[in-house]
Amino acid sequence: MRFKKFVTIVSLALCLTVSIHASQQDYRTAAIKTASGALLVWNQPDNYFTLEIKGKDVRPNNSTSDVFFKVDGLIIQVQSAAIDQFVKDSDKEGQTAQAILAAHRDWESEYAGGIFHKKLDVQSSPLKLKSGSDALFWKFEMPKGFDKEAKKQLYVTVVNGGYVIVLNGVVTEQTKEEDVKQLLLRIMETMKVSPTPFNLQELQENIRRGNSQ
Repeated sequence: MRFKKFVTIVSLALCLTVSIHASQQDYRTAAIKTASGALLVWNQPDNYFTLEIKGKDVRPNNSTSDVFFKVDGLIIQVQSAAIDQFVKDSDKEGQTAQAILAAHRDWESEYAGGIFHKKLDVQSSPLKLKSGSDALFWKFEMPKGFDKEAKKQLYVTVVNGGYVIVLNGVVTEQTKEEDVKQLLLRIMETMKVSPTPFNLQELQENIRRGNSQ
């Protein structure tokens, strides 16, 4: 997914999560309703992870191919980008996680700048999550003429195997940058990865019983 799909994020209608009526072997990507919000289960081949989206009012949008959530009035998007889209195979050898995340930032922001016909002033800082994983926080202001609703774009990214996992949020006149940043970080801290797909029915049954993942 590229940036152009996120430009209109604040104008999208968000609907309440679906309940899952799954078969015994259900390996779809979906959001499961929980007592504290929702659990996003991402079952992309060779890219399996879950994220806990917690809040008083969590509303996933399951009506499109893009994954959006409205969390207590803040809007976020979850994306995944294959590393081979922006790093050549010959350059992967010996690359650190931060180097890959920086390459993704440059690739994504250059694409966005092309849409706006303007070079973006991107600010970024490397982070270390509580899990020990490397992460990158980066942001830029929306150019004049494109900032009627979204004022800034914020990103928190991590590497998972051959992919970069992207949490993307917007700052509007009604929201604070720090609130959006902290929400992205809190969600990313909950990421659990697996070498095999997650079974949605098993996860849903565990949640109903009040068990952890």
